[in-house]
Amino acid sequence: MKTKNLLKATVATLVAGAMGLAGVGSAMAADTRVDESKLGDGAAARQTLTVAANGDISNRTLKAVPLAYYSYAQTDGTNITGFDLIDAGKASAIADALTKANIDTKSKKDQTAGYDYNASNPMVWVVQNLLDSENSPWAGKLRDFIDQLKNEAAVTGDKGTAFAKGADAKHMTASVRPGVYAVVDATKTGQASIVMFNGTGIDGKTTLKNGAKTYTLGTVDYKVHNAEVTKGITVVEDGDTDEKITSRDKEAPQAGEEYAVAKTSIGKKVSFKMTSKVPVWTGYDHYYYALNDTYTNGLTFNADSVNVTVNGKALTADKDYKVTPDGGKFHILFAPTADGSSDIIAAKTTFPVGAEVLVTYTMTVNKNAHVDGVDTNTSEVEYSHNPNTVTDHEKTPGDTTYVYVGKFTLTKTDTNNAPLAGAMFNIKDTKSNIVKFVKVNDNEYRVADSTEAATASADITTTDKNNGVITLKGMYGAYTVTETKSPFDGSILPEFTLTVGVAQSKDHNTSTSSLTAFGQDSNKLASKTSDDGVTVINARNIADMPKTGAVWLSIFGVMTVLLAGASALLLRRKA
Repeated sequence: MKTKNLLKATVATLVAGAMGLAGVGSAMAADTRVDESKLGDGAAARQTLTVAANGDISNRTLKAVPLAYYSYAQTDGTNITGFDLIDAGKASAIADALTKANIDTKSKKDQTAGYDYNASNPMVWVVQNLLDSENSPWAGKLRDFIDQLKNEAAVTGDKGTAFAKGADAKHMTASVRPGVYAVVDATKTGQASIVMFNGTGIDGKTTLKNGAKTYTLGTVDYKVHNAEVTKGITVVEDGDTDEKITSRDKEAPQAGEEYAVAKTSIGKKVSFKMTSKVPVWTGYDHYYYALNDTYTNGLTFNADSVNVTVNGKALTADKDYKVTPDGGKFHILFAPTADGSSDIIAAKTTFPVGAEVLVTYTMTVNKNAHVDGVDTNTSEVEYSHNPNTVTDHEKTPGDTTYVYVGKFTLTKTDTNNAPLAGAMFNIKDTKSNIVKFVKVNDNEYRVADSTEAATASADITTTDKNNGVITLKGMYGAYTVTETKSPFDGSILPEFTLTVGVAQSKDHNTSTSSLTAFGQDSNKLASKTSDDGVTVINARNIADMPKTGAVWLSIFGVMTVLLAGASALLLRRKA
């Protein structure tokens, strides 16, 4: 039966697929009424309702639940130009959903068209007045209504019409009586769509014309979403940050992606950032959202350094988010719940859809830093992707950052290049702080981290008499090296400067150290003898010093003058 007031030509659009519904006012001369046989439940009337997706949905469980049927329609021969509706047995559920969505059908504030609400046929009012949810993130009164309606027993208990595979894996179709439908994705495992909503075509016509505007009926978009997170390095304590975007070659781990590299030393802190956006939680009753981070054992996560902002507003730890360290991993749960999960819908004013999320924190390079290798820090975002199963989460990998430390070798020899044991050195950084080391073995020292302060020493000793070489690991940047004790007492003790650099390989998995700068001592007892090595010659006295260099020549010149003067004085005395 046709309703008393034919609907005015207008359009209602929904979250789940831009859906146009229009009624007719007075028929134009060119418009003709669609035969009633094309509007009932007979085979000649049935229309195809299509769900279209960007990916494979062939294994999804979809059903079309009728909310109202077309009772009248008119056409200009090509387009649908108007229609009217009758209830499909969901009037009570629709009324209840409108109330729960806080939509007032009796006042003018929620009414955009001039038709009064009819409790026996409420979809007429819905399609004429709830027109505010056309675009992503699909929020608005119409979405609020649909989100309440999907939980009504009349909808959940209706088997509806099942969808089958369509033209390809990205489409599913159902043959239904012409009308207005909620399309429900009942898939329990994996990704699933939020509830969708659309009207079918009529008599094979799927274009709805409303004045100068046209709309497509019969097709609904599959409504799913993904989330992203990116990783960067903001500050390296006394180190270098190399952050850029590049079209790297196929050997690179993240071709074309942003990546960040830190070059530093053991004991220093590296500041990181993770950026994300609040996912589209529209259509969900509960929504899980977390950022996860995995890092290698050369890095120590400083949990107390975490700061989080959403749209620039600082969040409160343990209330708005919770940090959970987990041995080589840590998790940041947003809107934590009492059961250890997350639900940002419960705090949706704090987490509006699409809001910018920024997480900053620091990590300390520790004693396990991978010299000649790399320490990595990789992020991911974890989020809900199935409104039917709150515990079913998707994880999308983010970026990886790379942290490198360097090394150099120190060789002690006599003037004949024979190795010497027992020389002692100390090293200062650019702030004149003495660097403390832990002895690993006779040939190796490593920069101490904060946990080793009590056992660390500023003294480095060359103890291997066979080659006199020691390797100092965990270093980066500029240093001053001073010999504090020679293998022979009373020897000349040189002081020189050097800069330790480190370069990563193409695949970022290994690194190579080198001395990017070197400053000799005044007596030229120290010299750079390899890419990452310095040799220090032991001189017992001036006669043992290398016979090169302006300083030695000046000393030798002074000695010559003094000796000449002494000879002249002796001759005078003899005379």
